[in-house]
Amino acid sequence: MEISGLNLEKLMRAAAQDGLVLRDIRREERAVRVRVSLRQRQALEALCGRYGWEMRELRAGPLLRAGRFLARRRMMAAAALLCPMLVYASSQMLLRVCVEGAGENAAAVREELRSAGAVPGRLKRMLSTDALRARLEYALPGLVFAGVRFEGSTLLVDCRRAREGESLEVPGEGLDLVALEPGIITRLWVQSGTPLVEAGQAVYAGQVLVRGEERTQAGGVHAVRAQGQVMARVWARGDVRVRLWEERTVETGQTRSRVTICTPWQTRVVVEAEPFASQDASTRIEPLVGLYLPVYRKIETYAETVVFRSPRDSGEAIARAQGAAEEIAKNSCPAGAETLDKWTKYSMIDNEFVYATVVIEYERDIASRTP
Repeated sequence: MEISGLNLEKLMRAAAQDGLVLRDIRREERAVRVRVSLRQRQALEALCGRYGWEMRELRAGPLLRAGRFLARRRMMAAAALLCPMLVYASSQMLLRVCVEGAGENAAAVREELRSAGAVPGRLKRMLSTDALRARLEYALPGLVFAGVRFEGSTLLVDCRRAREGESLEVPGEGLDLVALEPGIITRLWVQSGTPLVEAGQAVYAGQVLVRGEERTQAGGVHAVRAQGQVMARVWARGDVRVRLWEERTVETGQTRSRVTICTPWQTRVVVEAEPFASQDASTRIEPLVGLYLPVYRKIETYAETVVFRSPRDSGEAIARAQGAAEEIAKNSCPAGAETLDKWTKYSMIDNEFVYATVVIEYERDIASRTP
C-alpha cells in the first residue's frame, strides 16, 4: 500500500494505537509504503479516511488476487468449492461392482449382491465385506471361496468354483498325482482322489501321491481326476572344484613376426615365423598403397612366454569354492523359494583341488499329474 498526505508520523502513531501491524515500511518524500495483511486492510482504510490520507494499492497478495479472480467468475468459484465435496462424497460411495472367477455363477453372484444391497450408489460404510463373503459362500454351493474387498469405489468379488472329479464315463479318465522329485512330505491338501502318503513320509521321484479314484457310497470305486497340493522338503545341490594353485604367464623377451600381404584376390606370406610352444600373439594391419585401395599388410607378432605355477591360499580356495557352489544351488531353486536349511562339505584330493558341495533345503509342491 502507498499512503500519501501530511503528517505521516501521526499515521504511524494512530495505527499503533489501533493495533494495526504495518510491515516493510519505506518512507518517501510525501508518501509511505507499507505492507498490511488482508484482515487489517479495511481498518487501515477507515483510519486513512478519518484523517484525510490517501491510500493506493500497489500490489495485492496471492490470496487477495485469487479472491478477486473467483469473485469475477462466480461459476468457477462455485465449482472450486463443490468439486472437493463431490470427490469426498464419491469416495465414500460404491460406484462399481466387479465379479471375477465366478464363471456360470456370475449372474447368481450379482443377484445375491443386489439382494444384500451391494449396488452402485450405496455408502460403503453400510456394507460389510465379511458379511457379503459369508452370504455368498452359504447361498451358492458351487463356490468354495469368495474374496470380497473394496478398492477405492469399486467392490471386487473374487470367486473360486468347486472342482469335481471326472468319472470313467467322460473323456479323460481318472489321473493320479505323482512326485516330481524325492522329498519328505510336510503337508497335504487333497480336493479329489485318495491320498497314499502322509506327512513325514519320504517319497521318491515318480511315486504316486494321490490315487485318481474314490469310493462311492455303494462301496464301489470310480475314477476321478486327482486334485490337490502336496508340499515336501526337497533339496538343491551345487558342486564346485577349485585348483589349489594358479598359473602366471611371463614374457621372456623373444619375439617373432610373420608378415602377410593381403589383397581381395589372394594372400602371400613374405616373412615366415614359427610360433613358440607358449606365446602371446598380436596382430597389426597396415595399408600398403593407400586408404582407398584394399591392399594391406598383416603383421602377426609372437612373444614367447613362460608359465609359472604358484600355490594358492587354501582358505581363499575354500571360500571361493563355497561361494560358487552355493550360487549354483540357489540357481537350482525355484523363484521365491525360502531356504529352510543349508550345509556345506569340503574335501581335498592330492593337494591339487578342493571340492565344495553345498546343499540347500527348501519346501515346494512336488505333485504332478500323470498323462
